[in-house]
Amino acid sequence: MRHNDPCVRPAPLATTHRSRCTLFHSVGVHDRLTQTDPLLSFEAFRLSGAAIPPHPHAGCAIAHFILPDAAGGLRSRMAQGSEAVARPGDLLWLDTHCGTVHQETPADSGAECRGLQFVVNYADDQREGAPQQRLVPGEQMPGWQSGGIELRLVCGQWLERHAPLVPHAGVTLLTLNWHSDDTLSLVLPPDMHWFALVLDGCCRVDGVLLAAGGSTTAATLPAGTWQVSGTSGSRLALLGGKPINEPVIYQGAFAVRDEAQLVDTLRRYQEGAMGMLG
Repeated sequence: MRHNDPCVRPAPLATTHRSRCTLFHSVGVHDRLTQTDPLLSFEAFRLSGAAIPPHPHAGCAIAHFILPDAAGGLRSRMAQGSEAVARPGDLLWLDTHCGTVHQETPADSGAECRGLQFVVNYADDQREGAPQQRLVPGEQMPGWQSGGIELRLVCGQWLERHAPLVPHAGVTLLTLNWHSDDTLSLVLPPDMHWFALVLDGCCRVDGVLLAAGGSTTAATLPAGTWQVSGTSGSRLALLGGKPINEPVIYQGAFAVRDEAQLVDTLRRYQEGAMGMLG
């Protein structure tokens, strides 16, 4: 079946591969800020063996959802003293606000941590404030079954369901895990931008193939009703958020409104105002 408007189709998004250290690798959507507002990036990642060295962030929120079947978890330390460990199935949400320095490390020696990382922009008047991180255990997230498909609401709101964490900009993450070949209808609410990223296997959205390791792994989805099908073992992340519609400069560490704010943010980091980690 087609979308309820036959003129509407999924729009593929170009993806890129990244490595931040020898044992961190990801594939996802980067540098598409006007298309993905309020998301600055989203990517499937793998991390094993080594820590990602301490690095700064400011003006955005950084989320890590650890896949339930990942071999290991993720440890996150902040310069302000907070430390948290996200186990498989958990969500780790870091509100950087005015800035912090943090470090990510595999929580389990020799075990690969695998998950979804996404970065969310703030409206300019939300960038101030103290940084903090929150951990949402997987067992607290709403989950349900639709035929052969297991769904989990990691954050945000889906129809009448609410996750323990409902972030700013209405950001929502819904995961779909196929235990057998099946199809379901997804009704995407209006006034939000929606994106699909295949994590495992292959799925079809209105006949458009999204395949892990293939030429198309991500797409934008306009509001409306979509028919989503997948094969056994496939997994799909559905991300949504209300566009902020403000100018933003994002260079992987800092999200700011303009060059002047970027210079000020960089100065504060260099002067140690965001803290330090040894």
